[in-house]
Amino acid sequence: MSADRAQQSSGAPKSDTRLWIALLIFGAVGIFAGKLWRPGPLAEAYVEVVTETRVLAEVVPAPTTQGTSTDVQSAETVAPTSLEQENAPTTRVWVELDDPRFKSGELRRVEGVATEVWDERAKVDPKKAREQIAALESDAEKLSAPTDPTGLTREEFEAREAARMNALKVVESTRIVASPRDSIGIWIAALLTLGIFSFLVRDNPFYKVVESILIGVSAAYWMLVAFWSTLVPDLFAKLAPDLVRATMLPGLAPSEHPGKDFLLALIPLALGMMLLWRLAPRGAWIAVWPLAVVIGTFAGMRLTASIEADFMAQIAATMKPLVAYTSSSAEGAAAGSAFDLGGTLAGILGVVGVITVLVYFFFSLEHKGVVGKTARVGVWFLMITFGAAFGFTVMGRITLLVGRFDFLFNDWLGLSP
Repeated sequence: MSADRAQQSSGAPKSDTRLWIALLIFGAVGIFAGKLWRPGPLAEAYVEVVTETRVLAEVVPAPTTQGTSTDVQSAETVAPTSLEQENAPTTRVWVELDDPRFKSGELRRVEGVATEVWDERAKVDPKKAREQIAALESDAEKLSAPTDPTGLTREEFEAREAARMNALKVVESTRIVASPRDSIGIWIAALLTLGIFSFLVRDNPFYKVVESILIGVSAAYWMLVAFWSTLVPDLFAKLAPDLVRATMLPGLAPSEHPGKDFLLALIPLALGMMLLWRLAPRGAWIAVWPLAVVIGTFAGMRLTASIEADFMAQIAATMKPLVAYTSSSAEGAAAGSAFDLGGTLAGILGVVGVITVLVYFFFSLEHKGVVGKTARVGVWFLMITFGAAFGFTVMGRITLLVGRFDFLFNDWLGLSP
């Protein structure tokens, strides 16, 4: 018996290995046979790339006018002489080279900062991308030909030339190219999706690996989101605004009360340092205090909102008239407004549901006779409510499932009609 059990236990991994090998072989054959049978893109991604060039600019402070004694001084532009205005930090933003605010004097370029050039990428359908490439090439050929100024005024000709140059600039700066990076990403996403779906057969190592990847990537993503959306603007920017503005956020607005913000930022910094004591072998008790502050503060802040959004809203929903009219005002009912059958039935059902559910949770009396029948009606209302909530949750999950199937069939296999 022990030998048979040993053979069975040793044969299980081999059967699993053979199963996975067979699935991979037949899956690859099926995929490539389908591609030969129906030519089309298989995880072939195209992107539309638009090159943008931007420079770092700062907002020019508004000049302050001083008292003048002569007409000549009033006609001249007076430079700001306030020491506080000269020393005030300015707001910096990344803008395009031809931003009209440079000409109007609202912005000025920051000297000593290199120009940033990058590509904005937008995913496009491969078939539409090929058509758009041909259209762009045709437009470029048409726009490269000189225009005929016959029959045009100088203003019309200049406007036409400006429009032609802008269109030519868009055509020259836009290109649609194949994206191997996105194609590889689609393949990885497809394999990870199939790894999650493999749990429908049974638990397997492939599913466990994909599950670990999902949890790890999600944790890393939310950690980065919290770093850039919370730590940098709310903590680091208060402690060292100049350093953050020079290294992380060039467009960081200056603070009106830097000293006060610095002192207030020391409190979350100290609490965060205390939370890290959870990693120490003997300092775990120190992390209890900041944790209590976070939980207590969050509960107190959410208490009022929860009472207004949930508790008071539910009470207000039960305070409706049993007989409803198309007009919500009493004058409208007296004036002979139309009777609202749906609103009346909804009001009656609401009152019956609230009373029967409250009777069901009234445990001081034994649920017999009229009380028992009323409580049983309350159970029906509860089951309908729970079923509707569960159905809503299931429909949300079905929407996610449909999205995954749409990704596999269209983006990965290219089987869209």
